[in-house]
Amino acid sequence: MMNAMQMPMMNNAMPMMPMTGMPMMMATMTCEMLEDGMLCTLKPAAGMDMAMFRNSADMMSMMMDCGMPMMMQCGNLMLMGMNQMTLPMPMTGMMMPMMKCMMTCSVMADRMTCKMMPMAGMSMAMMNNCCMLMMKMMNDCSMPMMMSCNGMPVMCCTC
Repeated sequence: MMNAMQMPMMNNAMPMMPMTGMPMMMATMTCEMLEDGMLCTLKPAAGMDMAMFRNSADMMSMMMDCGMPMMMQCGNLMLMGMNQMTLPMPMTGMMMPMMKCMMTCSVMADRMTCKMMPMAGMSMAMMNNCCMLMMKMMNDCSMPMMMSCNGMPVMCCTC
């Protein structure tokens, strides 16, 4: 029986690894569950420049407007946020469980909010379970969450 460290990893199985030399925006994230989804509020982490944060948030928003999917990965949980513009993509070689959700982002003066709602075919209970797991990983287990857009790392979020 192989353990996780010995498992062969395909190159496309982990699209979330940050590229070396890539500027990474650090942010703090708080999440709250709503009746129809989850609302996340992102703010720049200590030592991060507000203007830089806004630029990253704007870039993320623009990428989603171009139909690029937003990936949020924390530990072995992966959420894929899409908007109406996102083209369906064939997923090949993915070894991690993935949850697809509708995501809307809005950039404000001092923060960015992202609302995630379950897509057709996914129950609100399943979405709730995934979000609770993500909050457990981030809050209690101090795991960072990487946000990337179309494979390009954009932000690293902590609680």
